[in-house]
Amino acid sequence: MNNTITHEILSKNGLSYSQYIELTKDIISNPDRPKIYQDEKMLQYTKDNLGRMEKIATTLNIDSKLYNEMQQTKVKQIWVCITEPWCGDASQIVPGLFLIASCSPNVDFKILLRDSNAEVMDNYLTNGGKSIPKLVVLKADSLEEISNWGPRPASIQKIVEEKKNDTSMSFGDKVRMIHGWYEQNNSYDLQEEFITIVKGWKKTINA
Repeated sequence: MNNTITHEILSKNGLSYSQYIELTKDIISNPDRPKIYQDEKMLQYTKDNLGRMEKIATTLNIDSKLYNEMQQTKVKQIWVCITEPWCGDASQIVPGLFLIASCSPNVDFKILLRDSNAEVMDNYLTNGGKSIPKLVVLKADSLEEISNWGPRPASIQKIVEEKKNDTSMSFGDKVRMIHGWYEQNNSYDLQEEFITIVKGWKKTINA
């Protein structure tokens, strides 16, 4: 049962995907940007992330099996994605989540920013950390939680955990390795996971 994501929070803080993209563009173009983006490295990460999101949103094809599963979704849902424009993993994943959600007329996709919604993020930690993106799937009427997912497909999450304490690789090398994996995988593992996930929801809640 979800007790932290309320209709009030979604109404006040929830962003559509297009609003999230516009926010990212504004951060890049507006000199009066939030403090975290005044760091040149963080600003460059965000510029790179915008490029990735725009590319994925225009080139990714949704698998027909996943599309059909989403089309058969009966229960109206809200998919709440907790993320931030500075997050590299999010830039590779959030566009795919949005496109998957868009396959169903019964799914509304909303974004909550991690850093300004701490009371929500604190309920969806990964191994005690605030890893993003995190997707929380709710019934639209009651906001009862159906499931949550994230921060990465299981295959790359395993690699990240294995390399976390590998001192033979620099942080930069690890980041390049992760982005290389995403680019080569082209959201295949993400979609394969969600084919199984969506099928599972239907068995448990007739979603």
